[in-house]
Amino acid sequence: MRAVALTAGAVVAAVLLTGCGGGTGDGGGSGSPRPKEGSTSASPAKETKLSRATVQRNVRAAVAAGGFDGVDDRNGKPARCRLIVGVRTDGEPKAAAVSKVVTDLKGHGWEQVFRKPEDDGVTWFLTRANWGMYVITRALSEAEPGTPPFTLSATRLECSSVTTTASP
Repeated sequence: MRAVALTAGAVVAAVLLTGCGGGTGDGGGSGSPRPKEGSTSASPAKETKLSRATVQRNVRAAVAAGGFDGVDDRNGKPARCRLIVGVRTDGEPKAAAVSKVVTDLKGHGWEQVFRKPEDDGVTWFLTRANWGMYVITRALSEAEPGTPPFTLSATRLECSSVTTTASP
């Protein structure tokens, strides 16, 4: 768990320092418009900022597309720069269901930066406009019984406090 959090913090810091997600100059496909299904926001080519509410709607829609019962907000009170949710599961989530969640996020314009198998699960990192999101699965752990096996953690990239709060 700590390794996942440290990896998450390092990637967020790298994204902030390199300016990833800004959509200019790196030849990473930024010229092609992002697909947008069922959204009424700005055109995909001009999308530069998302609200926390939009990110939350994308997460809830993706979780439903994966066939899960919903999410538990892990923030307590809403945070301007973060959205952390645990996905309700009966045990460890099935790979096919998690794949549907990631596919649905891509359908909402999220671009996959990486997918990394871990010893006890898989971590994806996706970006859209001014947000980065980790989709994290892990095996149930007796050592950390309160840790959900499936979590989505999104961070607004332009927040200056991101690098100091990304890892415990």
